Amino acid sequence: MPTDTLQRLREALTETVTVRSAVADRFAAELAFADGLCELHPKSAAGWRKLLDRAANSVLEVLTAGRLDALPDAVESAEALLAPLAAVAKQYTIHCVGHAHIDMNWMWSWPETVAVTNDTFRTVLKLMEEFPDFCFTQSQASVYDIIRRYHPELLAEIRTRVEEGRWEVAAAHWVEGDKNLASGESLARHVLYTRAFLAEHLGLSPEDCPLDWSPDTFGHARTIPSIDARGGVKYYYLCRGGSFDKPPLFWWQGPDGARVLVYRETTWYNDSIGPHNADALLKFAKQTGLQDWMNVYGVGDHGGGPTRRDLRRAIEMNAWPLYPNFRFATAKAYLDTVAAGAGERLPVLDRELNFEFTGCYTSQSEIKKANRHGENRCLEAETVCALAHRATGRTYRTRELRDAWVNTLFGHFHDILPGSGVRDTRHYQMALFQEATARTGVETTESLRALSARVDTSFAADASPLPIPSQEPFAMGAGVGKGSEGGGLYVTGFTARGPRPVMVCNPTAHARSEVVTATLWDLGPAEEMRRKPFRARTPDGRTFAAQVVDAGFYWGHHFVTVAFPASMGPLAYACYAVEPGSAEPAGPTVQHLQRVYYSGGAPQLQCGYGLENEHVRVGFDTLTGGVTSLVDKATGVDLADPARPMALLEYALERHHGMTAWVIGDHAEIRPLTLSSFAMGLQGPYLATLKGQAVVGDSTVDVTYGLSAVSPELTVTIEANWVERGSPQRGVPSLRFVVPLALRDARGRYEIPFGSIAREEHDGQEVPALRWADVTGTAVAGADGPSRNSPQRSQRTQRGKEIRLTSRASSATSAFSAVQPGSETVAKGAAGTAGLALFNDCKYGHSLDGDTLRVSLLRSSYDPDPLPEIGKHTMRFALVPHGAPLAPADLIRGGTAFNHPLLTLPVEPHAGDLPPVCDAGVTVSPDAVVLSGIKVAEDGDGVIVRLIEAGGKAATGRVTFDAKLLGEIADVEEVDLLERPVAKGSAKRAAKNAFTVKLPKHGIASVRVRFS
Repeated sequence: MPTDTLQRLREALTETVTVRSAVADRFAAELAFADGLCELHPKSAAGWRKLLDRAANSVLEVLTAGRLDALPDAVESAEALLAPLAAVAKQYTIHCVGHAHIDMNWMWSWPETVAVTNDTFRTVLKLMEEFPDFCFTQSQASVYDIIRRYHPELLAEIRTRVEEGRWEVAAAHWVEGDKNLASGESLARHVLYTRAFLAEHLGLSPEDCPLDWSPDTFGHARTIPSIDARGGVKYYYLCRGGSFDKPPLFWWQGPDGARVLVYRETTWYNDSIGPHNADALLKFAKQTGLQDWMNVYGVGDHGGGPTRRDLRRAIEMNAWPLYPNFRFATAKAYLDTVAAGAGERLPVLDRELNFEFTGCYTSQSEIKKANRHGENRCLEAETVCALAHRATGRTYRTRELRDAWVNTLFGHFHDILPGSGVRDTRHYQMALFQEATARTGVETTESLRALSARVDTSFAADASPLPIPSQEPFAMGAGVGKGSEGGGLYVTGFTARGPRPVMVCNPTAHARSEVVTATLWDLGPAEEMRRKPFRARTPDGRTFAAQVVDAGFYWGHHFVTVAFPASMGPLAYACYAVEPGSAEPAGPTVQHLQRVYYSGGAPQLQCGYGLENEHVRVGFDTLTGGVTSLVDKATGVDLADPARPMALLEYALERHHGMTAWVIGDHAEIRPLTLSSFAMGLQGPYLATLKGQAVVGDSTVDVTYGLSAVSPELTVTIEANWVERGSPQRGVPSLRFVVPLALRDARGRYEIPFGSIAREEHDGQEVPALRWADVTGTAVAGADGPSRNSPQRSQRTQRGKEIRLTSRASSATSAFSAVQPGSETVAKGAAGTAGLALFNDCKYGHSLDGDTLRVSLLRSSYDPDPLPEIGKHTMRFALVPHGAPLAPADLIRGGTAFNHPLLTLPVEPHAGDLPPVCDAGVTVSPDAVVLSGIKVAEDGDGVIVRLIEAGGKAATGRVTFDAKLLGEIADVEEVDLLERPVAKGSAKRAAKNAFTVKLPKHGIASVRVRFS
């Protein structure tokens, strides 16, 4: 604590400062810093305080006498008296890192972002001419790409300053992106393409840029250290890292043990240079014991960077004798010093750094959906193009696929993907997503066509040709891909005669049995096709019915879409012939359930209350469309409670609050939606649906519940024509998907980039998840009072008395036997572990409140974009009940399959040297190891295979290639995310055209495979 003399002097100096005395300003700052040094050095404090009193008295005498002209000499004498403290003061250093935070398209359009970047960099280069010691740090490969594209001469000047060591490129990622909603493979592409760009245009190696600069990112996933460390990143700079207390310097450890050194900004990334910096240094020193502190300064958000005032102030204060050093520096130089001097004694954090701005998991849902589909299509295109490259020699268009990825990666910026930008933000990014989808759609389609050209589809030829249709098509059927909605393929193709061959490709690395759909063009008028039976034929001669699910007319062409079951191995294909004709269904079927009600003693049969296949039985509440019964036949457990239907839609209204795009406010209203209609849709044998519609204000929401013959997934497709507007007067209206579960002690696990995480936030806290969330607990079996299946808890829409009906599972048409009221008709499942996995195709914001899982679908925030959600939205979910907890690897595979449907492509009948069915293109084992991506190496030398260990136990992954399809393995080597060899890599060739590689628990491994 300061002495009385020091306190009186400070007051006197403060009065003097008001008359703009630079000497008084200086000495007041020096005394404050000296007082702080006393606290940091308690053993010397007593002696130093005596010196401070003597020095203070000498200056106070001058001020008391009003001799301001003598103040400079008095201060100089006092500083000389305090030489012992001055020597210690100069042991402390403020490393001044100049920076300009440039938000990509935040509150402005793309042209303004370009202008901001150009003007900021011109300013910085001019300051470097004036101040020869000035250093500048700038992140984001995207800003350098802006200069490359719009002002290449300026890029040459920047490169010169980079070579001098004065311009630091702190870009490990394409943008300062979101670290929760981007996929693992996307984050891998950030480091890959950023490093390649910097090497090509600025001559920098990854070791020159070891810093992930993420100051304004709204939270950081658990696996970021694991990803960054494999991308040449050693250091991590952030400001927002969750609301929990954390040190300003620490090692952040990923689940696999990989670490990065984190500097948590203690002021802000838009700081300035001034006497207040010394206070921040003292606080930092108390927290860490270090004498070096990094101050990131410069006007930011809308660019700008350091000012002349900042630079002159730093030079001036550096000359103050009783003050710390002010050194122009780079972040890398500072963190290198810290790592070398104090790295071993810094604390370790082994957790995610969340949560920040939870509204950003939902805001601007159009951007989020486009991002998911962009990621899916890029990854799918890489996989299919790599297979076609190996199987057919088709050119792998590295540059084109890179451009598609970069367009997607730009959208990860922390004000774009989180939805905290303006209308121009959304419009520009949606155009980039469209470009990415167009490119990947063509590449995927043409790669499959190249592959199909080698496949023998002659089995589909028919000696008796079909008649030539009256409507002669042009352009092979008109190219109906519907962009990302069509699975990335342009559904074209026309065969003038005979059955239509269809090649079905599995773009994922695990075997799948699903119901697929194929669209056939110009077989005849749509009305006729709806009534006509169709069948599918396999190469080995099996024939089975195909279900007509749609028919219509599209831009001059008739089409019919049929569904049939298909099975194939990992990264494999199978061909089918589809033709008009009758046949029996293949295997088990799906049925609509019916219920009987007694009214006045007479039974009344009603349809559309339930769906059933060999895996699950589902009952519905016709008032809300919610699920009143979800029976997992493998365990007998019913996960639904009729009193709280699951999988229903809920309307919520938040009270007015600020920053609505960022923050979820208190709710003034929460209510389930009721349906204005509910009826049967498709009626099997492979696909059965129920369709309902709800009205919310001026909006309509259509919901379709679906069940296939071969899967336990209950799918829910929500199509909203949403015109609800938020405002300060009304609040924030939102639409949510609600899944109450009949579970006790519910626990949540969520997918994150390259892994999953169990979280303890069970009180409704919104948390981020990628493609799935899984809730596991103890099944509620039986209860005190009325049974969950008893008439006393029947749904509110019954007429007369409800009768439980039991379906005979062996029956193909779901016959029923009526049972009188009050009798026990459903065996209660034994209490035990049970749960439900929820897969999605475009949503991120989840919450678990007790036993109720919610997903936020739409939020009509009103700032900074007043109308972010107006329009049509389609979103898909799948509910999968289970008994014992599902392994994370199985959940990842399930989420992958849901987001990457089997690809169907009409082809021509012809001979070929590849068989019509490929059992397995690439297989992966053991079960806990998941293939995350496969692509041709950036330099064209081999194929890159990426694996993750999902089970939390070290494993040796094994990957086997089909030699006839893809070639013989020549050699393998383990590489990092930059596709560089890993020191002491563990990849080895193995028997039967395979390789093995060791993965630590929760680890990531990339392997380059070369073929002979």
